[in-house]
Amino acid sequence: MADRSPASILHRFGAYGDLTLKFQAWGAKVCPPYLEPLYISFYTALAFLLGGPVRQGLISNLKALFPEQGPITLFLKAYQVIWNFAFTVADGTRSRQGESVIDWEIDGYEHFEAMAKAEQGAILLTAHMGNYDVAAPLFAENFQRRLNAVRAPERHAETQEWMERELAAQAKDHYTVLYNKSDRLLGLQLVQALSRGEIVAIQGDRVLFDVAPLSLEVSPSGDPDQRCLFTLPKGPFVLALTTGVPIHPVFILRTGWRRYRIVALPPFYCQAESRDREAAIEKAARHWVDDILLPLIRTHWSQWFVLETAFAPVK
Repeated sequence: MADRSPASILHRFGAYGDLTLKFQAWGAKVCPPYLEPLYISFYTALAFLLGGPVRQGLISNLKALFPEQGPITLFLKAYQVIWNFAFTVADGTRSRQGESVIDWEIDGYEHFEAMAKAEQGAILLTAHMGNYDVAAPLFAENFQRRLNAVRAPERHAETQEWMERELAAQAKDHYTVLYNKSDRLLGLQLVQALSRGEIVAIQGDRVLFDVAPLSLEVSPSGDPDQRCLFTLPKGPFVLALTTGVPIHPVFILRTGWRRYRIVALPPFYCQAESRDREAAIEKAARHWVDDILLPLIRTHWSQWFVLETAFAPVK
């Protein structure tokens, strides 16, 4: 029997609840384009004011990135993150409904093209920025190679069921969505996909549920005197070490009204120089975090949609 308790019903209206997403999707469907900014403004303000844990997580992350800024500035920056996030969700809804409304541009096209033309498998490593669900099918279409997009399952069963139905509308010959569930089979599936020359797209900036973590001491603000712990998924680097395929950092940035930029950076490898596999994994993860991810989110902080506290004090 379904849980009908007040707490169970209430979570469906939370930041990760299916009713919240359904309300947003309904609004994007029926709202005329010229009224969409007003609808999103209302939706953003409501979600930001009612979503205490999300608001606190965003402010905590921004405080780590900009420790010199005061509470009012951080509050307004957190609102801007949710504002950007709401627009990307609306764009994703319209795309899943079959509307060709998004314009794309590419920085680092040579790296993007090299990944598309390579016969070897590749790991496309990205972050919670822009619109992953819209960009991944586009990548698959341009690569003409199967792209396996890895997603964490949703927090609630109702949300997971709804999201699976929504993403099924994007299913294509070259595009598959895989969920990182607790059955331990995903790693084997991904190794097999890479051995067939396919691409695996995975996000490498937060740990949810039953995912092997890797914690690194970092300086989010760029000040070496301000250190904290950042935990990221270990899986992409284990996968790269096991298969020997390159890791391609690729980010999606929202640049304006239904406009996005793909930023493709030079690939790197996770290779063991000795028998110490853990050292190789940490070296590759350190390059990803220190040289690629943190500089990017410091510049494009309003685009980083990690809604939980990402940084912890060093013990």
